[in-house]
Amino acid sequence: MGTPTDVQGTAVEESSRTTEIRNIAAQLFEQSGFSATTMSDIATAVGILPGSLYHHFTSKEEIALEILAEFEHDRADLIQTLTGLLDDVDRDPRDRLVDVSATVIAFSLRHRAAMRLFAYDAPSVSTERLRAAVGTSAPSLERVWKRAVDRLIPSPDASLDTERLALALHFLSINAAINTPEADDPEALARLQISMLLDGFLAAAPTDEELDASDAMRAALEGIASWGKSSPAKDPTSREHIVNAARAEFARRGYDATTVRDIANAAGVRMGTLYRRVGSKEEILTEIVETYKDHIERAYEAIRAAEDSDIATLDALALIFVEAKHRFQLESEIVKVGWSSSRVSIPAVQAFQESTSTRLHYVESVLAHGRESGDIRDLGLPSDVGPQFRFILWVPYPYRTKADRRRTLRFLRNSVLRGLLQPR
Repeated sequence: MGTPTDVQGTAVEESSRTTEIRNIAAQLFEQSGFSATTMSDIATAVGILPGSLYHHFTSKEEIALEILAEFEHDRADLIQTLTGLLDDVDRDPRDRLVDVSATVIAFSLRHRAAMRLFAYDAPSVSTERLRAAVGTSAPSLERVWKRAVDRLIPSPDASLDTERLALALHFLSINAAINTPEADDPEALARLQISMLLDGFLAAAPTDEELDASDAMRAALEGIASWGKSSPAKDPTSREHIVNAARAEFARRGYDATTVRDIANAAGVRMGTLYRRVGSKEEILTEIVETYKDHIERAYEAIRAAEDSDIATLDALALIFVEAKHRFQLESEIVKVGWSSSRVSIPAVQAFQESTSTRLHYVESVLAHGRESGDIRDLGLPSDVGPQFRFILWVPYPYRTKADRRRTLRFLRNSVLRGLLQPR
């Protein structure tokens, strides 16, 4: 029998190895995604045999649950820290807002693997416990942001829309690990995001009437009209009906976790009928993603061809984002997961990634030209500002009704274009 010292030493060694395995698994989940990472991958990265790995964890789901449990524990501490920051009444309200944002950004960056599980891998989890864990929300954190914004703007008028401002700040900061994983200065990132929302791009902002009448806006509206309206297929056994069912399943489950039988069941057709209409689920995904890409590209090209001012161009691009989030909700979920994977091999998804990068470079070129001409404030390098502009547009604002979308476009004009705290 071992001595108490031997037993204690063995326990410490076991605990250390378990922590090492969890940390390495977290890195793999962050890099490749939960669904693409296997227990064999984890064992190889740790440098042990798979059998030894199962001595510590029975499954990768168990590892993920520990990662999420640590996240939840630290989030409770985060709320206490943020509450203390907000209680510092002697601090300038804007500096206090930066403190809150930087603290949340730092928290997000420390928990990259957990944030990825929440953002990308939730559809593909295979156990009820893990599905419940990744489905948790953070109402307490949302309340912190509401309180922070209320302290900054205690008596807002309707044009300021503090509800959407709080939502934007919450989304941008907690998703820093997803949107800006390479960030190494949380305070600098917080200041940039807050400056974009409160100070805005424009040195001299045009009126809504002028923006509505711009050539870029007319081009955007024509591009949006070309998307058409989505509607159920008339024939329940048609290819269109099967593709529509697959679109919903890919968005709900994730592409990798969706089987051809899942699609057939969702469409209400027999397997034989499905295979007479489509060749494979990759063929369906290709059609969905290529159609989505073509719609967005045509709208961008129409705006580019209008050759309008940089200000009008940015405004028209904001409208494209607002309408695309409404029209292509399922498609955006599908490509989000595809975008996140380092093992993407489907040409259509790769092409969408390349198209997204091209569109981002276009936004950056507009910002660079506007900065050089003096029409756009110098908030930083276009390569830093451009992605944050896109993330602000991609916040999940309410989009369901036309009134929601009009209000969201008005908020974007009053924030990222004009600056919420700039004199009107």
